[in-house]
Amino acid sequence: MSHAASVTPCTPARPPLLPGALPLVGHALRLLDNPARFLTAAPAHGPLSRVRLGPLTATLVADPELTRQVLLDDVLFDKGGPLYDRIADVMGNGLLACPHARHRQQRRLLQPVFHKDRLPAHLDLMAAEITHGIAQWQPGQSLDMAAQAQTLTARAIVATLFDGTLTPATAASMVEDMSAITAGIYTHALLPAAYTRLPLPANRRYTRAQKRLRATLGRVIAAHRSRTTDHGAFLTLLTEPAPDTHPHPLSDKDISDQVITFFIAGMETTGNAFAWAAHHLAQDPALQQRVHAEAAALPRGPLTHAHLPGLEVTSRVVTETLRRYPPVWFLTRTVRRDTTLGGHPLNAGDTVVISAYLVQHLSSAHPRPQHFDPDRWSPPHSTPPAPGSLIPFGLGARKCIGDTLGMGELTLALATLTRRWKLTPATTTPVRYEKDIVIRPHNLHLRLQPHPSNSADT
Repeated sequence: MSHAASVTPCTPARPPLLPGALPLVGHALRLLDNPARFLTAAPAHGPLSRVRLGPLTATLVADPELTRQVLLDDVLFDKGGPLYDRIADVMGNGLLACPHARHRQQRRLLQPVFHKDRLPAHLDLMAAEITHGIAQWQPGQSLDMAAQAQTLTARAIVATLFDGTLTPATAASMVEDMSAITAGIYTHALLPAAYTRLPLPANRRYTRAQKRLRATLGRVIAAHRSRTTDHGAFLTLLTEPAPDTHPHPLSDKDISDQVITFFIAGMETTGNAFAWAAHHLAQDPALQQRVHAEAAALPRGPLTHAHLPGLEVTSRVVTETLRRYPPVWFLTRTVRRDTTLGGHPLNAGDTVVISAYLVQHLSSAHPRPQHFDPDRWSPPHSTPPAPGSLIPFGLGARKCIGDTLGMGELTLALATLTRRWKLTPATTTPVRYEKDIVIRPHNLHLRLQPHPSNSADT
């Protein structure tokens, strides 16, 4: 009898477990200590590998095309897993954290706020707030740029979402709470559940910040409902939705979920990218001069959306910043039915980890990925990035609804900054990453000197 007839087809081997997992915590300590090093080392083990997040073993995707497949099929790879469980603790069923079953309806409800016809007014309002904030800085001042950037972008998002209805003290309180929340999300997603129940100061800050933020937003929403005039398109849309987009009024909890979602996204994503861009300009005087010259060549007066076409170099700096520093280290998805990915079987309920930081630092997709080079996006030298290798805002139906607004805001903010101020490092201490789910700089201190034309944008 032929031996070949009795051979059983081989079951595909499971992806390799990444080295360095510890009992109970798995790879959590490595991800907390140096997520950049951990994630960029993963592709050496193949396009798929296994990573332990506390007691949970997940599949880590280290290939642009496979990452693209996960992002485009949000029915099969739905929002879920330990990271989104923690995000949902904070944001509830807001647009970012809600499952597929609720996403399309929410997207239709919120889409009018981000319609292309509304973007110019949003951008001009944001730019005006940022210009006002930058004008308060003083020559020779040393700034904690990460903190200042968050303050600037918080002002901008408050002006857009709340139409300036928050007091400075309330806005400052919200910024403080957001910082405590995003730090807590990361550790709570990576470490065993027993950690979250310990009476540690960080855990108390995390819980207190969530409660205080919800209370603050409750007062904001109540005040808005009591008005007789429209004081903000975003809150008005949520409190008085049109029958064709959402026939039933939203509860205060639903509205609060959406407000938290957009406040975090608007403050964290834009603020951190703004700080990282300023860091690289301070490190590269020649590049900073190019950005300054471009902005200084524009007509005098505050910058607006109408100036965006003339800010080509600045726009490339923003794109390169988002390649080097996407909003978060990684995201998780839950597999909804048995399937395969990259030839490997996945079961319903499995967790998949995707990382924009990982795929955006692949040398096969971006030569010299650790080098900050805005000119890689300059024609004729640039070529379109491989599908799935440039995804700071995601892909598919769940791509960030505010991506165009964020890009425009960042470009105008950076041009306003460099038109008025020359940036230099204020310390020789290396800039590091905060231990946070968002990619935020730590110890980024920059010194300001005015340009001779610093009155151009006032």
